[in-house]
Amino acid sequence: MSTAIVLVAVAAALGVGLVVFGTVRSQQSSAPEDSVRATYRTLADVREQLRRRFESTGTPVWIASEQVPSRLRRDLVSADIELRPYEFRLIQAGFAVVFAIVGLLRFGLGIEFVVLAAIGYLLPALYLRNRRGHRLRQFNSGLPRAMELIANSMKAGQSVAQSLGAVTDNAGPPVSDEFALARREIELGASIESAMNNMVKRIGSNDLRLMVMVITIQRSIGGDLPAILATLADTMRQREEMRAEVMAATAQSRASAVIITLLPIVAAVLLYFVVSDYFRPMLVNPLGWVMLGLAAVLLFVGNLIIRRLTAIS
Repeated sequence: MSTAIVLVAVAAALGVGLVVFGTVRSQQSSAPEDSVRATYRTLADVREQLRRRFESTGTPVWIASEQVPSRLRRDLVSADIELRPYEFRLIQAGFAVVFAIVGLLRFGLGIEFVVLAAIGYLLPALYLRNRRGHRLRQFNSGLPRAMELIANSMKAGQSVAQSLGAVTDNAGPPVSDEFALARREIELGASIESAMNNMVKRIGSNDLRLMVMVITIQRSIGGDLPAILATLADTMRQREEMRAEVMAATAQSRASAVIITLLPIVAAVLLYFVVSDYFRPMLVNPLGWVMLGLAAVLLFVGNLIIRRLTAIS
């Protein structure tokens, strides 16, 4: 029996590995050889990149997603992960299967089996969330310089569409990557408003949305756009400096929230694995379930209150 379980575990792990490896290889094979995402040799490459980002074609019929873009699709695009939603779900399912098999081999068919399966399913989602947040912060930090580059280019006599090239050539990723896609889209015949709005949809940045709004209004009623962009960039820098000061002032409170939240969880896990007989009544006794549930609610409420007190809007 144990040999059969081991064989099933090995087969499942190999299957998940092959799915992940095949997905990554397919994405790498479709990318340029210099591995710079915003560099394209022909217009056909640009059309293919835009098709992958804005169309739902290519999804098998039996797992086709809804026609309107889902939240998962937007998160994948914003995180710059070139996977379709069903591919990401397959990876989540694969991790869940591997963790579930590990739990089955170690603890048998019980609550640990379910908990480990849930952890395996949530790990890719946590990675997606962290990658998306990190890329969004990088983009917002580089956006003021991009606005200054656009303003300086327009002062030199270039149009808004031509000034996007200055951002592509002088800014760093991910700002240069996204502006390069917008410029390529304009070259394919899209309007400036459409290309910029598509960039807002890809990134989900409120700062970028404000910049696009300023450009759209200026193109409708006129105005000194370079001066407005320079002022907006300076305002964003000052706001970021103030945000950094507030983050430094609230660092101790935020660290306390993390420690207070994780300490009982880590202690419970260690007790369960080190002295399982001592902690097991908490999992098999109804009174223990009530105590664990009450502790979880109190931890959640306390963490939520501390986050609200230290939040920066």
